[in-house]
Amino acid sequence: MRSRSTRLRRAGWLALGACAALLSATPVSGGELPACRYDDLTTRYTDPADWERTLLDTIYRVPDDYVPPDLVRTSQAGLSDSHFVRGLMVDDLRALAEAAAAAGSPIAIQSAYRSYEGQVLTYNDWVAHVGETQARLTSARPGHSEHQLGLAIDFRSPDGPAPWELADWAATPAGGWMSAHAWEYGFVMSYPAGVSPSITCYTYEPWHYRWMGRRLAARVRVSGLTIREYLWEVMGNAVLTDPSATPTPAASPPSPVPSPSEAESSSPAGQSAGPSLPATPAQSGDGTAAPAPSGDGPAPDRFLPDAWSAGLALALAAGLLLYGLRGARRGG
Repeated sequence: MRSRSTRLRRAGWLALGACAALLSATPVSGGELPACRYDDLTTRYTDPADWERTLLDTIYRVPDDYVPPDLVRTSQAGLSDSHFVRGLMVDDLRALAEAAAAAGSPIAIQSAYRSYEGQVLTYNDWVAHVGETQARLTSARPGHSEHQLGLAIDFRSPDGPAPWELADWAATPAGGWMSAHAWEYGFVMSYPAGVSPSITCYTYEPWHYRWMGRRLAARVRVSGLTIREYLWEVMGNAVLTDPSATPTPAASPPSPVPSPSEAESSSPAGQSAGPSLPATPAQSGDGTAAPAPSGDGPAPDRFLPDAWSAGLALALAAGLLLYGLRGARRGG
């Protein structure tokens, strides 16, 4: 009897330990997504190696000196030589451009990586043209831009105007193809129609895509969430401390926008790559729905980290418990 009891206790402790170990590795999704407001809290994942998890919005930011270590020219992907992106996304960017061209909907780049100083220039230009209130909805404050990650690209049609000068770039051949197929190559629209700016905190931008990698992009698409929601709820950003109890935007940014310390240059550190501003405010938030993603291309990966880890933990716990019971019977 003592042997059976010992085996049962041992199996129980092993099962609990397995559950704890696996579930501790599961991204936390306990907190609600904060309502959009303006703040300057440092995001949880500030190492460029954690690019998959880094959340940027009107609340969370990266340090001023955040610079990806592997910036390369977009000419390596067969596109314009005047922009920079992270080297780890070049193969997918090349495949995206080639597929779009083969489909008769070629794409070009309007803007890609921007340094902190470059974003200062871009944001201040928007403020000068459309005023602070509108600028906050159409341009990220310095430190808050996905462009600083080296993962975001503003696309356009070749030989076309800046995409925000059109009523809805997603209605063009290039924009429509991107809306339907970009996820197949790892690119996800950051600020889609219908949930922008209410969820994304910025107005609808059918030209702005963030590279997530093919596997993660498929997961985001299947989830039906925006990038902001997915990074918060699934990728571990919900554990960020959010001390503010005020859900509405402040009357002014919490800190003044700094003056640019660097002029635009041909190097990635100084490249602003900002939009050429229209003479009148951009009408990017007209609410026109982008084409629904098609079912073509690779089958989406329906694996979600939380569910998978929890299921594996339970299965392992059950297996260990059965093993203990079986041994107890034999020992009795």
